[in-house]
Amino acid sequence: MKVALTGITGMRNRGVEAIIVPTIQQLHQRNPNLEIDVLTRTPDYDQLRLKSDRVNIGLEEDYLKVPSRKKRWLAKILPGYKLPAPLISNASVVIVTGGDLFGSDYGVSSVKRHYRPLELALDAGVPVIFLAQSVGPFKTEAEAELWLSVARRAKLVSVRETFSNDYVTKTLGLPETQVKLTADPAFLLKTPEPQILSNLCEYYGLSADRPVVALGVSNAICRYAGGEYENHLQSWQKAIAMILDEFDADVLIIPHVQEISPFNNDRFIATELLKRFNFNPRIKLADAEHSASEFKGLISSCNMVIGERMHSCFAGLSSGVCTVAVGYSVKAEGVMTDLFGAEFIKNRLLISVQDFMDEKKARETIGNAWNYRTQAAEKLRDEVPKFKLAASSVFDLIVGK
Repeated sequence: MKVALTGITGMRNRGVEAIIVPTIQQLHQRNPNLEIDVLTRTPDYDQLRLKSDRVNIGLEEDYLKVPSRKKRWLAKILPGYKLPAPLISNASVVIVTGGDLFGSDYGVSSVKRHYRPLELALDAGVPVIFLAQSVGPFKTEAEAELWLSVARRAKLVSVRETFSNDYVTKTLGLPETQVKLTADPAFLLKTPEPQILSNLCEYYGLSADRPVVALGVSNAICRYAGGEYENHLQSWQKAIAMILDEFDADVLIIPHVQEISPFNNDRFIATELLKRFNFNPRIKLADAEHSASEFKGLISSCNMVIGERMHSCFAGLSSGVCTVAVGYSVKAEGVMTDLFGAEFIKNRLLISVQDFMDEKKARETIGNAWNYRTQAAEKLRDEVPKFKLAASSVFDLIVGK
């Protein structure tokens, strides 16, 4: 059996890595001989992240190539000439990962490319499974119909929060028997061994003598959610000053996404914040080429997380750390509501990007979260095991499909 994983933009985004690593582990736990093809935009880089002899990492385009015009012409004129099929048609099942690929937040052109491998697979008779997605809401009927044209033919559509579950079943009309509510595979991502984690914390100067707040800053969020970049920077400056002065806590900045494109490389905003505080030694930047697991380990050692990158939030939530999500889409509100309930997150653990750039609202939310961090951690101790079980159990369905 061969599984092809698609929807992988590349592991320079540690959120992608946080999904793919446990996905591969879960599949191999159920079938150690399973062959897995990882279809990615950045195979050379991703090869460094996925060191396994049971995983093939290839450029997505190579798997999706259709026969050339010449070959199609030969098939018409030569009796018995067999047209070669795209490599993806050799898979036993295609699993689309990615978390939030199918919505209107990133633009139509960005989303459309993720349909191509699914359409090619379905046309070749290969089953398609959506893994732990946040879906929609779509801004236009055309976008919704494009998703439905693939989803209706899929073997399974699993979604990672109730908002998406209700949206695809009640609003878009997908049969409930085809949809499974699960949790993001990142809840299953392991942290480093205790000694390695201890050394990491010591390296970055994290100690039990002073609390630490981790910040999952995003260099790209203004492009997706609107707002001026300078206003965004100033909002983070004020938040950091509040943490340093009022909470008497240190700060650890986590650059969770480090794409080649400067606009989507969190090291840029992180470095600018360091400069604006004159490289205050109480503000640390986790600037090594860390894995998603190492970032999660560092976050798990902090007292609170404020994250614009959703998978920096997942790292905190799945580790039982009080987490404030700075959201711009359904994914943040959906996951946080499922974990805590609507009343608990209101004015405490969830804030929109627009409100984050309002100093009064940001201070109120961050302050409330800090005051409720113990209760939040207690709530997570009860809820996270359920999410891990949900994230794991969907793979029983996948391998059995």
